[in-house]
Amino acid sequence: MLSLTQAFKGLKPFQSAKIWQPVSAKFSSSAMALADQPQPARPKVGGSSLFEAAQQEAEATISQHTEPVEKEYRWSTTNFKASPRRLNMIARQLRNLPIDEAIRQMQFSPKRASNKILHNLAFARKNALEQKGMKDMVVAQAWVGKGTYHRRVRPHARGQFGIMHHKEAHMKFIFKEKPAQPEPSRADRRNIRGWKETKKVWTPLNESKPIYNPKPYYNW
Repeated sequence: MLSLTQAFKGLKPFQSAKIWQPVSAKFSSSAMALADQPQPARPKVGGSSLFEAAQQEAEATISQHTEPVEKEYRWSTTNFKASPRRLNMIARQLRNLPIDEAIRQMQFSPKRASNKILHNLAFARKNALEQKGMKDMVVAQAWVGKGTYHRRVRPHARGQFGIMHHKEAHMKFIFKEKPAQPEPSRADRRNIRGWKETKKVWTPLNESKPIYNPKPYYNW
């Protein structure tokens, strides 16, 4: 009878098995394998694609309905010694004037504040041209604001005194580009000369109309 060790040696398991058999392995991960495969064309249904589509649609509508933006330039003077009431006279003079004509008006104006307004208009014209490229500007708006009122003592007789105010004011402007005017036609030129003007024709007084609140004396 054979022992257990003799029977195990008779089988010879190590000669039939190949211990050092080389293994051929492919060095490619699953991500690289998926990248090599062609991707199927699938519609984008994510939230980001919806936002992109809405943004593209909005940009298309904006590009179709874009209107020319009206340029404007704002300018303000500093507070200087002047009365707001007197400075408002200059502001009314400068409204709706071309900026070159406004500078010319201030150049020959006898007002004391005209010299300071002249320099501010020149600086505003230069800055508007350099910053926003505005040419052929018009003083669209001009208004006056109150500044600080310095209170001083005004001595009176018999030991009394009053209060006097040294007033300060400033002026603000809004400049806009002059709109392009169409060329006047022949009919418009005739109307400018005074053609086809309907004058009011005299009509007699309607005596049937009652007179309210009559005066106690004749108007003539």
